[in-house]
Amino acid sequence: MNVQNQLTEITLPDIYNRENKNCYYDTYRKKLIEITPEETVRQKIAKLFELKYGVPKEMISLEVPMSHYVEKASGRADIVIHAFDQASNEIYPLTVIECKNEEVFLTDAVVEQGIRYCDTLGGKYLVLTNGIEIMFSVYDEESENYVFIDEILSYKKMLNNNFSLPQQHTKEFLRFTMDELQQQQLLEEYNDADTWIFGKETNEQLRTFAVNFYQALLDTKHTLPKVKNNVFEIIEDIGQRYMDYSNAGGGHYNGIYRAFLVKDRFNETQIVSLSIFGTDPDFRGENRNSYTSLVVAIDRFKTSHNSLQYNVDRFTRFLPNKKIRFIHNGQISNHKNTEILSAISAIGNNLSVASNVISLGEIDSDRILYLDNPDVAQMIYNFIEYALIREEVRNNSKRISHI
Repeated sequence: MNVQNQLTEITLPDIYNRENKNCYYDTYRKKLIEITPEETVRQKIAKLFELKYGVPKEMISLEVPMSHYVEKASGRADIVIHAFDQASNEIYPLTVIECKNEEVFLTDAVVEQGIRYCDTLGGKYLVLTNGIEIMFSVYDEESENYVFIDEILSYKKMLNNNFSLPQQHTKEFLRFTMDELQQQQLLEEYNDADTWIFGKETNEQLRTFAVNFYQALLDTKHTLPKVKNNVFEIIEDIGQRYMDYSNAGGGHYNGIYRAFLVKDRFNETQIVSLSIFGTDPDFRGENRNSYTSLVVAIDRFKTSHNSLQYNVDRFTRFLPNKKIRFIHNGQISNHKNTEILSAISAIGNNLSVASNVISLGEIDSDRILYLDNPDVAQMIYNFIEYALIREEVRNNSKRISHI
């Protein structure tokens, strides 16, 4: 739910200067708090729930240590709304609100963090916000899950459990037919309806491939077969995730990814995610080309990032037999191409190098793509292998630089 209009009506606290830093006088904590984008969101959201949704001010706490409620629990809850239990004569956490700044998307990672906090505190309601949108959820004891609802509950409704859970409808995911995948106007409309899947300058053949491949990633009826080789093992196809991964240049690729639980050759377990995006031609006002990028991202504990942004427009080749060939030159920031090429030659399993060109596989583009098609599966294995080897090269370089 978009709450920007509601938040524009909220008056922020008075601003004071302390130690050359601008600070809000926070009337909830009764202290000066340095102004940050996150703090601005916290102040607006706390005031919104107080003024519009009827939460008594004394029942609102900001930046509460989790250990205040549960011994040795780590982290801080951005906002906690409390309720009073007459039987015990104590207040208890009713609603946990996780606040992010406006540049952070409300991805699955944010949801997971909010759930951890709400579970720790035993809250009934979990709210996620970035100061633009609010996602309001209720813990459903029957399903033992948090269920998002299309309403922001007032304090009275929270106390009285006055809400309606949405009916669960299993909507069948319908793929485009090959005939539809050739209809460029339909693809344009599909591309503009949500996250861009292909770039504005991507040619028609590659637009067809991009949508076909994207829908293959969304099609959870078909899963990537498990495989084990000397570079990695696919433990599980864990399905769709809504994530935001960034690159060194500050670009963001947020949208639906297909994710896989993978064990690398060092016996480390990683989550590797794939998706395909059209790039923004107006990023940072640079007026750059708008191409199609196949993104392979790897999760870390604190720093998840794109391991590979593969320029589909530049590096794919259409063959006479209607197959698409994927190649790459080994380019990686701050490294020589020869480092990647040597690493692939030394430890690669399915990847091959010839004339300084890496072969990442071929797929038949003249049919609907599925993750369990042998050629599509092999192409994905190759991209995962390539991403993991790139990470090795990066990490080895970091270790050497610290010696």
